[in-house]
Amino acid sequence: MKFSHKIQLFLFLLTNTFLFGQTPGFNYQALILNNEEIQIPGTNVLENKVPLGLEEITLRFTITNETAVEYIEEHTISTDENGMVSLIVGEGTPISNTFYDINWDGKLKHLNVELNILNDNDGFVFLDSQKILYIPQPGSGNGNGNGNGNIKIVNSLGDLSPPYQLGDIIWLTEYGINNNPSLMIWDNTSWLPVNADFDPTNEFGLIVVANENIRATQFESPDIGDQVWNQTCNCIEIYNGTHWVSFKNMKAQNGLYISDNKVKLGGILIEPTLITTSATNTFAFAGLQESTNTEDQIVVMDKSTGVLRQKASSTLHQKKQVIIIASDGQLEFTTPLNITNSDKIDVFRNGVRINFVAINNTTIKLEQEAKCYQDDKVRIVQLY
Repeated sequence: MKFSHKIQLFLFLLTNTFLFGQTPGFNYQALILNNEEIQIPGTNVLENKVPLGLEEITLRFTITNETAVEYIEEHTISTDENGMVSLIVGEGTPISNTFYDINWDGKLKHLNVELNILNDNDGFVFLDSQKILYIPQPGSGNGNGNGNGNIKIVNSLGDLSPPYQLGDIIWLTEYGINNNPSLMIWDNTSWLPVNADFDPTNEFGLIVVANENIRATQFESPDIGDQVWNQTCNCIEIYNGTHWVSFKNMKAQNGLYISDNKVKLGGILIEPTLITTSATNTFAFAGLQESTNTEDQIVVMDKSTGVLRQKASSTLHQKKQVIIIASDGQLEFTTPLNITNSDKIDVFRNGVRINFVAINNTTIKLEQEAKCYQDDKVRIVQLY
């Protein structure tokens, strides 16, 4: 039962809120899963989707525009027991430039993520590249968002004069039925609000649902990889293309235990446990120590239930004996039990062990030289 430190699926949980204060940056969360085949007795792990918990990793974030790299930083962090990491991009160790050097001008940017699992010594592995959704930094210009960081502030769309370019951005002081201020972007056809959330399923953040019914409402046609936090099961659920798979805190019981976030064989059996074998699928123990203690117990199996029990070694062989006063010339004697194995019978004539042969299942015959005299004492000891 070995957990590999690899990544099968990386789920971005990235907010689109930027913090332009003392510590500029944006929140980043991810769930890191294991991809190696895992065999756990008595457990069926669907598609090996087990969180990679309590592992020290380094995440490298690279922010790029359409033509160049603008910023690189690294974070060394440990996943929690559920495989989660949470940090702020902008507070890591700068590798190239600084976070302040990024020009938030409204143009397309990407966040590229690489991962290094320190225990694997495999170096950085590229994980994914995602578009960054952000609000451009406001300026003092009068344009319609011309790429130099300036955003025009208008009270109504009627205050604008075409032509507009795809991606132009304005700040509209009153928008919608509640006349709320909103950032607007030109999509080459109309002005659309940037900060209105019309589809909560397209967020980078983890969606929280109260139960399965609410989840079905939020995700009418879920895509593979969609994830939610279900408050009913208190767990993360991920859609695998067929159904929602839950990730709960892993527990081990009934002969299994968890140590260092690994499931191991051992522990207390809390319910009856049955192992069924066949001619090809057998059950064996290798490497058992040899017993030299004559008082050691013997393991036996109940012939009806198959339950293993312990039995004193001294009870495995029981004996029965009979003493017969012989007549003159007597050679044949009746044994105390039916004969199943001659090796389990010893015969003594006046205390001396003598040879014999079994002539049927209840009678033995002494060798000719051991023919008895009157009142000889013949003792027959039979094991069973």
